[in-house]
Amino acid sequence: MRLSAIVLVLSIAAACHAAPVVRVIQDFEGDAPRLTDDATIVEADGNHVLRWAPDRAEPWFLNLDFSDTELNDWDRLEFRYRIDGASDVDWWGVKVMDFPLGDGLQVPYRIPREEIALGEWATASFDLHSVTDRWGDTPNETAQTIVLRASGVKGDATTFLVDDIRVVREALHISAEAGETVRDGNLWRRQFTITARSAAEQPMTVRFEPGACPEGVSLTLPEPIELAPGEQREARASIAASATLQPLSQVTATVVALSDDDDRVEEQVVVSAPLPDVEHPVLLMKREDLPRIRERIEALDWAGEAWQAVLRNADNWADREVELPDRGGQWSHWYSCTECGASLATVSPTEHVCKSCGAEYTGWPYDDVVVMRDHSRLSNAARDLGMAYAITEDARYAAKAREILLAYADAYLKYPMHNKRGEDAGGACHVAAQPLTEATWLIPMVQGFDCVFDALGEADRTAIADGLLLPAAELVRSYARSIHNIPCWENAAYGMVGISLGNDDLAAQAINGDFGFRNQIAQGIDDDGVWYEGSWGYHYYTMSALAPLAVAAEHVGIDLYSERYLSMFTAPVRMMGPTGTLPAFNDSSRTRAVGSGRARLYENACSHWQSDELAVVLATGNRSGYEALLYGPDEAPTGATLLTSTIFPAAGVAVLRADADERPAGLLDGVPASWLALDYGPHGSGHGHPDKLGFEACVAGKLFATDAGSVRYGNPAHGGWYKQTLSHNTVVVDGASQERTEGRLLFRAFDDTASLVAVESDGAYPGVVLRRFMALLPDGLLDLTVAISGEEHQYDWLLHGRGDLTFQQPMTPLDAPPGEGAYEWAEDWRSVARPDRENRLGVPPWNAEWAVDDELTIKLAHVVSSPDAELFTAIGRGNPATARDPFIMNRITGHTAAWATVAWWGSDETPELATLTSKGAPGAVTLDECGMHVRVGNREFVLVTAADGSADFGRIGLEGSGALIEFVDDRPVRCLAAHATRVTVGGVEVE
Repeated sequence: MRLSAIVLVLSIAAACHAAPVVRVIQDFEGDAPRLTDDATIVEADGNHVLRWAPDRAEPWFLNLDFSDTELNDWDRLEFRYRIDGASDVDWWGVKVMDFPLGDGLQVPYRIPREEIALGEWATASFDLHSVTDRWGDTPNETAQTIVLRASGVKGDATTFLVDDIRVVREALHISAEAGETVRDGNLWRRQFTITARSAAEQPMTVRFEPGACPEGVSLTLPEPIELAPGEQREARASIAASATLQPLSQVTATVVALSDDDDRVEEQVVVSAPLPDVEHPVLLMKREDLPRIRERIEALDWAGEAWQAVLRNADNWADREVELPDRGGQWSHWYSCTECGASLATVSPTEHVCKSCGAEYTGWPYDDVVVMRDHSRLSNAARDLGMAYAITEDARYAAKAREILLAYADAYLKYPMHNKRGEDAGGACHVAAQPLTEATWLIPMVQGFDCVFDALGEADRTAIADGLLLPAAELVRSYARSIHNIPCWENAAYGMVGISLGNDDLAAQAINGDFGFRNQIAQGIDDDGVWYEGSWGYHYYTMSALAPLAVAAEHVGIDLYSERYLSMFTAPVRMMGPTGTLPAFNDSSRTRAVGSGRARLYENACSHWQSDELAVVLATGNRSGYEALLYGPDEAPTGATLLTSTIFPAAGVAVLRADADERPAGLLDGVPASWLALDYGPHGSGHGHPDKLGFEACVAGKLFATDAGSVRYGNPAHGGWYKQTLSHNTVVVDGASQERTEGRLLFRAFDDTASLVAVESDGAYPGVVLRRFMALLPDGLLDLTVAISGEEHQYDWLLHGRGDLTFQQPMTPLDAPPGEGAYEWAEDWRSVARPDRENRLGVPPWNAEWAVDDELTIKLAHVVSSPDAELFTAIGRGNPATARDPFIMNRITGHTAAWATVAWWGSDETPELATLTSKGAPGAVTLDECGMHVRVGNREFVLVTAADGSADFGRIGLEGSGALIEFVDDRPVRCLAAHATRVTVGGVEVE
């Protein structure tokens, strides 16, 4: 059976019209609309215009009601605008609510950031019927509202001027509907229907001409047609191309429609070459692969073990009665303890107990999370039964898979639509409570169907396709409208349905569509190979989503294994720490780049690419998954890596590494024992955290400085603590979390055993510049953080770490947290008394010991620029959710703040330090010329910086951006210099 549908996309390439119809919705010359206090009508350039000066926190919204204009009847919405006082704007456009446009939901239209005009009048124009996104949960059939929206604005006192809000309708419209594909010798011909519609007030004759066509492509167009005012008529046309084109490769031609009133419309007709007729199975494996798979099972021990894992699950289901749940399931992120954040244990379908504190839960949504697990088990059973049938040809496996598939074909559309709130509203699905989970459930279901395809009768295939696969595919496809990890899963689900059923439309959009596989790779993976959301959890989650569609596409002749796709596999290896750990930045759990779970993802990659990074990961697995059996090489490749300090410029992460002479046991070969990842880059979209200049660190092979990462999103601690700046190793200003922003790298200097880096953020808090200078040594870490503003602020510097923290100075419990909001999520707040004595460098330090475990204790020394600084400690929530990590918070109130810290683990000696300003004076620092001096026994380290390229720090002179000089017995033995032409000590240049 081949269920055929055709992909045909028409997009306006150019349109020149004699007399478009224009209706002004608001020109602000007559009666003024209702406005909020931050918007007024003013005179500008001889006209009255809307002046909007938002006075609230971003994002900014301004509602403008209208009536008597049905936007769905018009082609474009336009307005004139000018933006004053802004140096950059991330989001500027409108949201529209006007049923039936967007089905009554809010429809956002955004001017591309690179096209936003600043400081001059410009025109915004939006195609009303190019609806790519809908916001909201409930349709509104009565409201008529245009909402001006802006966010990510850089600048002070920004104002928006808006005038001439209007709608435009063209006189001639062309649309098309796909038809059948016919093979004609060495050509394939795709038919389509052209619909011409007149919006003119006079009759018109419309004729059609071919426009630009690639070589080898031809158009057959209809004869001229007559249109009365407001009339529309249909005509048949076709496009033909070579049958030798790769399946689903796109062919583009231009259709020109002309009226006798000089109206002209050029439309690009984009069609995809059809899929080949395939033999099933085709998604997980090809029929021709089956003999090789059977041979591997017999010949290779690891392949036999992987096969037994599949067979055990298939045998377990083969004799079980199939009983579908009576309803759809719920969001897994609800399944955590609201008290402590830990995961729940399922005692029974209606009893759920916290694994950590013992709290008990029952009812919705907890019961329904268990229901979703049952749906997932049935889906995985269909896949494993299908694989068992394909490999053994034992009919009992096919019979049980058929039973599951037909049961869902009967029940699927009967399950009420519901979302994460249990409502039939935005995000609603049948089986799952969100499209993402509907897709992850559908993937193994269609893989199982494909494996038993030949064992099914035609009636069964049609019932499963019409009752289950196609409606589920269309549902998840309707939500795949962005570059994001979720559409990658949705693409895989509906794309594989398309490949299995021979549905060109579904398969082509999943692979070549605006948000299909190719564009997810091109736009979602940065130039470092890191998924743009900046979370390693979502990086791997996206890899898992891309893999099944890449495999299925290859089986029908489509190669998706690009070098950019490969970079996604190598990037985490290049960033990992000494045990394979990856930083828990943004919405990520504690994760590693190596181990059996990761190796499963690399089996197929190792069969397509040769890379040491891939081999390193595969060597840490046990090859027990079906991925190894179906795709992996017979012998795991060998490889080694030697990692050094590096910058990930696109991801905005600086990775520092250092190794001591003696390495702890259990570390990865070629990976230095101490590692630091400093985040200064892009926010990370919706999964980003307000954590600019935050970091994680492993010392001597053990995790020390921690990022909180995230917990299950349904847990209140996720928003209350984990997505707040206070839970990260950075600076909080005035008790509020940072704004979404991207920092920058100032300089870096690396050698074989030490690293120096400097980063900056001036967008995290308006009017505040944050800079951080960090140096990693084999036996210590130096950190200098500076905050400067033209106004007074409360600055809270933070360091979160694993283990037990004790200070030499007395600590006093606090009656209440020293702040509201996120501060209230931390426990056991204490204040630490001010130091009562100076060290040998003339500075009173706070001294502490941080016992990471019984084997590793880190000595801390900490000094600040203000004598009025307050030091606090508390216990915060960590990652995993049950972790309770101590942290230090140092508060300085003023225009300027600086914190210098040294963490030392290389000896039992207590480190001493002082901050530096130009001329070497201890005490207050400046943003332009600052540094820190550390003494440990007979060794000294001096870190100096100069924003303008030149500075003197007593006996040390710097011509450059920054330098780290190490002394032993007062003799310089190391100099790391950034952008430096000269570093001197006592007038003598240091090499």
